[in-house]
Amino acid sequence: MTLGIKVGPQKQSFLDLEQTRAPFAEVWFNISRADDYTELFDELKRRRMQVGLHFWGALPDGTWTNIAYPDPDLVNQSLSMMKKTIDIAAHHDFQYVNVHPGCAARVSIDFDANRMDLRSAPIPFDQAIPLFVENAQVLDEYAQDHGIVFTIETVPSRVVMGWYDHAARNDPDKITNVYELPVEAIEAAAKAGLWVANDFGHTAAIAANNQQTVWHHLLGKTQRLAKQTRLIHMGFVTPPYNGTDFHNTLDHPLFDTNQAVPNKKQMIELLRLFTGRDDVWILTEPNRYHTENYFLAQNILAEALGY
Repeated sequence: MTLGIKVGPQKQSFLDLEQTRAPFAEVWFNISRADDYTELFDELKRRRMQVGLHFWGALPDGTWTNIAYPDPDLVNQSLSMMKKTIDIAAHHDFQYVNVHPGCAARVSIDFDANRMDLRSAPIPFDQAIPLFVENAQVLDEYAQDHGIVFTIETVPSRVVMGWYDHAARNDPDKITNVYELPVEAIEAAAKAGLWVANDFGHTAAIAANNQQTVWHHLLGKTQRLAKQTRLIHMGFVTPPYNGTDFHNTLDHPLFDTNQAVPNKKQMIELLRLFTGRDDVWILTEPNRYHTENYFLAQNILAEALGY
């Protein structure tokens, strides 16, 4: 596995790159603001790093890009923006593009307020998933033609209004369901031969009564997806187990207890499933302190792989 760091066009990312000297970086990439990344891309290429682009985007009216909802205009615009991201990755000789699978509803997204809102009633998942897989196959073929690895990421079952407001996870009024596709959609994509990004914290973000239920879900899904997994996000969740994710740091006091899923011991168990895999990229996505978390992840990975 190749350990990397999450970066964006902000100045702190340049300092993180210098302090870690990581061999790989994943860019939080908003295609709607592509011009903001020129300086960052120049720096990544100067460092001769492996690079992945984590795709985000919105249509001009604020609708979140979506390849799983049967609105031809929405799907076509979304495919176009994702293909443009693949073009950009190929132009810069980057390695992969990662996307979320989409929603079974039309959803708005506000990147400044960190929130998503429903704009339509949802369709059944058993209708949305085949449409998603069909469109993902189109993108995968396009990516292969351009020498880019295309991955589809597991997502949480609920979202918080204010994505990084950890206290909001305890407030039901600030939690909403935008009908992001469940992990079964990622399993369907994997069965179709597509590559997977397993965000442990997203895969674990299900509604459950106890830690063991969440852990067995995460372990089972990770095992089933392992063969097709090319990207890992070292996330975890803590109570309440209500379907929301938890982008926190690896030195969080609960990470080394039985309240976290995966906790440190379980994280090591999961990572051992990928022993000998030199085709997998891995990183953390904390809400802050990326440099410190890179080195914490480095220690965990070393313990998992026995070096």
